[in-house]
Amino acid sequence: MKAKKMTLPLFHRLSVIVPLNPFAPDNLKKQKHCLCALDVIKLMEWWPGTPHAPHRNPSKVKAIQRSLDWKRVVKIAAYLLQNEIIDAPEKIDKYFKDIYQPKKNEPGRQWPPKISKVFGYERSAFPMFSNVLLHVNGARIEELQIKNIQGKYGQKAVNLVFDENSKELNFQVIDGQHRINGAFLAMKLLLEKDPSAVWQIPSEIFLDLDLPDEPPRKQAQIFIDVNFYQKKVDRSLVADLFPTARGDRGPLDRKERSQDIGRKLMLEVGPLVGMIQIPGIKYGVKDVITLATLNGAVEDITKTLEEQGIEGLKEQCEFIAQCLTSWFEASGRFEDTKKAKKESLNPQNVAYQGRVLVSVITLIPAMILKLKKEKIIFISEKAKDSLTEWLKNIASRATLLEKGIFISKDKFKDRGYLGSGGIGRFRDSLWAVINEKHKLTKKTKTEAIHEWAEENRSTIFKNLGKE
Repeated sequence: MKAKKMTLPLFHRLSVIVPLNPFAPDNLKKQKHCLCALDVIKLMEWWPGTPHAPHRNPSKVKAIQRSLDWKRVVKIAAYLLQNEIIDAPEKIDKYFKDIYQPKKNEPGRQWPPKISKVFGYERSAFPMFSNVLLHVNGARIEELQIKNIQGKYGQKAVNLVFDENSKELNFQVIDGQHRINGAFLAMKLLLEKDPSAVWQIPSEIFLDLDLPDEPPRKQAQIFIDVNFYQKKVDRSLVADLFPTARGDRGPLDRKERSQDIGRKLMLEVGPLVGMIQIPGIKYGVKDVITLATLNGAVEDITKTLEEQGIEGLKEQCEFIAQCLTSWFEASGRFEDTKKAKKESLNPQNVAYQGRVLVSVITLIPAMILKLKKEKIIFISEKAKDSLTEWLKNIASRATLLEKGIFISKDKFKDRGYLGSGGIGRFRDSLWAVINEKHKLTKKTKTEAIHEWAEENRSTIFKNLGKE
């Protein structure tokens, strides 16, 4: 008779902290939870695997978790590695096949996932992410015989003890499955080059909130609280903090440079100082472009600025500010900054709106070409006057002026420039008439406007390369 294979206990004692929480409901005050750091490779074994490894149990990655967004997983891995990931589907299949392929027939699942082959990444000087939330059955808190030197208000240091090979052990992820899978993929790719690499991710562990044979009710409520009730902040609220966070370090890329420019245009340089909106804290003036929208528009033209010799931060800010000033003067809608802060803009003034200013900023390459052809110094009173007249003529040929004033909000809306697709139509209207070849009328078809716009964009960038 063949002897039954014995599985020996494999205990882990992790040093953890039990934080104090005066807000916990009475029925949960006795439930333990702790803060610790877990090796991400081991966590992926404990969560869907042991004590069933190497035949992992796919039901253990079910619980309250949603279906994975594999694009997000790979993007997190690329962010952590600070490197582009190539052949993503093959790498996903290689490292996750044993875990997720058995679930491919469940509704809403597929294997292998159909995603792009190449993924870029967001640059960071310190790639990391916030702690993940876990639920564990089959573990215990072991008190340490050490006096708490922090006294009444300090956290208590203990050990979290569990047997990796126990059938009672059950790790579940409450919040952070994408971060854990992304970190796992990043580590697997890193280990190909550095076999000694180890990464521990910050984790908050709840013990026995739900019993193994009960529905995960409390876990589900925590997931709802974290992901539904706790709202993510508006991009504009943090946009101006990026330059502060970097300190003396220069921008890593054009995205960070655009953040520097946006911050200066918001606080120091040009006609929008104090007016650019940061939703959430009610900074700026209603109906004026938001900081995040401005930064995105600036990022699209920073390459052109650099290639045309407008390279320094101060010079770039002053040139963009000059272009914006020219636009407001050309529109006939220039409003007093101090008055606008107190009384808001004229309700019919759309010249400061995000969709309008983004479209005007896209014309900056054409403005540069115009100044170069006329041999006018980029940042000068003569340049501002020339651009003002040029923009006024563009607005006129696009039938956007009435008695020298930019059309009202009501008429702007009637022409389809607000709502879905409006920003594209408005941008095309400007680009279609940047030369004197075309003029828009009520009979001009949308297809023709788009064709003229594309032709003019192509011509401008082609000629810029020749200058």
